[in-house]
Amino acid sequence: MKKKIPLWMYRILRFMFHAVNLFFNAFYWITYDLLYSNDSKSKESQLADLMIMSHVLEKGITMPDRRLGFGYPRVRGIITLCNECIKRYGFQSIEVQSTLNDLYEYLQIHEASDFQLPEDITMGIRDLVEYKSSDSNSFSSVFTKDEYFKPTSCFEQFAYQRHSVRNYADEEVGMDVIYEVMRLAQTAPSACNRQSVRVKVITNKEKIVAVLGLQNGNRGFGHLADKLLLITSEQGAWGYKTRTSAYLDAGIYTMNLLYALHYYQLCACTLNCHLTINKMNKLRNILNIPQSELPIVFISIGRAPNQFMVAKSHRLDVEQVVTII
Repeated sequence: MKKKIPLWMYRILRFMFHAVNLFFNAFYWITYDLLYSNDSKSKESQLADLMIMSHVLEKGITMPDRRLGFGYPRVRGIITLCNECIKRYGFQSIEVQSTLNDLYEYLQIHEASDFQLPEDITMGIRDLVEYKSSDSNSFSSVFTKDEYFKPTSCFEQFAYQRHSVRNYADEEVGMDVIYEVMRLAQTAPSACNRQSVRVKVITNKEKIVAVLGLQNGNRGFGHLADKLLLITSEQGAWGYKTRTSAYLDAGIYTMNLLYALHYYQLCACTLNCHLTINKMNKLRNILNIPQSELPIVFISIGRAPNQFMVAKSHRLDVEQVVTII
């Protein structure tokens, strides 16, 4: 008769096995990070940085209470990086052209309001827009509530209609609507039907403020959200080798949830959950999140105001994304 290994010994052996694997796994990702991440200063990383920086600018342009003269350090950084990318990689790429459009709109908004920008910023933008391909002066989109939620039975039109919205009306979103949204979002596929995704619907205003205080991407509009959603993944559904699939499942669910929110005429904006360990512990304490659940992403939601702006957020050409093998 085989002797059963004591539970304590099993746990020690399991810990040792994972510790060794985690060491090699960490070494692999540290090496990968040094060679290929946005710290590598490769063409891909610099163009990605340019797109990220210009997106911050276009968000500022579309803020509900936009103030003139915002983001000088950011704009100077964009001008410097854009000049470098043009010098090294040319001006034809979507990343560069999208940035030029955002810079030009930034300049036009201030000139239309007779607001004097610092001379180095004005001249820096004017020098760069010589490379701009588009003849348009405005690249953000302005919608009325009816235009944004225009009825359609065509999924292609529906998908192109949806945007990240950072402006919300002072109107409550009922929990009955939230439950209908969640039922529709539940149609998202899940690996081996694990269904590990959990959704925290934060309705308490004080907790919304406390949670958004931990997050770094909601300044200027987060306070307008009627409710805040937090997508988590129950780690009990995953093993050591499959643990990163928690993000995959949650990502698929989140996109389905965004479509469901749009279908029920709710505005939404995804917010990253890139928190330090200290902030993650604070988040768990505020929302009483079980240790077995991994926070993945926030979504701010609310009813649409009568009129609002959304960032254009230019997409890469399909040819840049697709590789035929």
